[in-house]
Amino acid sequence: MQPIYDFGGRGADLHLAVANGFPPLTYAPLLTPLLNDYHAFSLPPRALWSDEKPPAALHLWDAVADDLLAGLEQHGYQQVIAVGHSFGGIASILAALRQPERFRALILLDPTLLLPEWWTVLDGMLADGTIGDFPLAAGALRRRRRFDSVQAAYDYFRPKPLFAQWSDSALRLYTECGLRPAAEGGVELVWSPEWEAYYFMTGYSRCWEALAGLRGRLPVLALRGQTSDTFVAPGAELFRQALPEATLIEIPDHGHLFPHTTPDSTAQHMRDWLAALP
Repeated sequence: MQPIYDFGGRGADLHLAVANGFPPLTYAPLLTPLLNDYHAFSLPPRALWSDEKPPAALHLWDAVADDLLAGLEQHGYQQVIAVGHSFGGIASILAALRQPERFRALILLDPTLLLPEWWTVLDGMLADGTIGDFPLAAGALRRRRRFDSVQAAYDYFRPKPLFAQWSDSALRLYTECGLRPAAEGGVELVWSPEWEAYYFMTGYSRCWEALAGLRGRLPVLALRGQTSDTFVAPGAELFRQALPEATLIEIPDHGHLFPHTTPDSTAQHMRDWLAALP
């Protein structure tokens, strides 16, 4: 049976599909304000529970959706509120498209709805075997994976531009739950650079078609970071065209990682929208 991370809470079941490289517990500041009204849990992707290395063949993100649906079935969940961040948003879209009866609503947090022309480039790199040169994938493989201690890792991460908007407490949580004891001594990343690169080298270029397939099937909320380099402003316009009945809200002055950088305001938007559902 697939492992499950249970945040606790009571009420309707709310599943979180995480972003690439971010363990479920890093979302605790986002989900904790919701636990009086919702039971939150997460089925982590294979990067966090498989003992195997990433497969040699590049399976697209629909494989992540397959695992999500299999986990929900194994644990007996129905009428789930699906929340997905980044590539977890795409996995949640695909899962909801395949089994809409299993879901009550869908919340997308800066989903990886890349512009069609970006997907064309990535599909070309997949086809000609150069996808390993994709900067995010190549960068993941260069990521430092071992540290002398949790504190040493925190000190390493603190000045990084990626974490510039993170509070000290959020970054410390990321550091503590993102590391484990290493066989060679010290600590190492729980989400290996190989798995992170693997997810960056895959994708789902038909995501816009999948999104449009949700019309009339279930309520959808999308939250977009104003300065996001992933779900960019032109992508937001495409989103409105693909799914006009959905609600789209912009988080000002925050980027792709706003669920971590402004968790309270993100949770409030989610709570308000969910409370208004029939």
